[in-house]
Amino acid sequence: MATKSGKYWVTWADTNAQNSSKVDDLEATFKTNVKAFTKALTDAGAKVTVSATKRSAKRAYLFHWSWKISQGKCKAADAKALAGVDIEWDHGDEEKSKAGALEMVNGFGLAIPPHSTNAPALTSNHIDGKAVDMTISWTGTIKVKKKDGSEASITYSSNVNANAALHLVGDSYGVKKLKTDAPHWSTDGR
Repeated sequence: MATKSGKYWVTWADTNAQNSSKVDDLEATFKTNVKAFTKALTDAGAKVTVSATKRSAKRAYLFHWSWKISQGKCKAADAKALAGVDIEWDHGDEEKSKAGALEMVNGFGLAIPPHSTNAPALTSNHIDGKAVDMTISWTGTIKVKKKDGSEASITYSSNVNANAALHLVGDSYGVKKLKTDAPHWSTDGR
């Protein structure tokens, strides 16, 4: 029998569909690139906190549909089934369905508007170890080395999605910013 969406699924996912926050769990080439980029940032005085790397496809599924339903981007009845995840998205009442999905969004700590305007992807680069969610902070302006050894001056902005100078440094290492999702960087910017 299916279990209705809600906080139960956060606990279930922590046991059955884990998310890694270890850079060492990333795909080999991307891991090397992320390590070089984050080293350049920390060497320049930035603080880097990695919150997610490799993700279970089942966890990506739960992220995707809980976000879309909770944000009113689809009806609970529109959610597709996934083998091995016996969840009931539709509570028989759209507001109750949205509330159950929002419990999951909050429990997973998913970014919602204005920090993220995109639903977490069903086929995320995280599943293949080709994406990292990280928070980068510093005070004022720092000089960060690009992969070629040249330096870039980057002024801190609380809106990482708009910090083009930071994105260019990441690009030099093959770590590309998804500009609609504050913590998300990947091999291709998606």
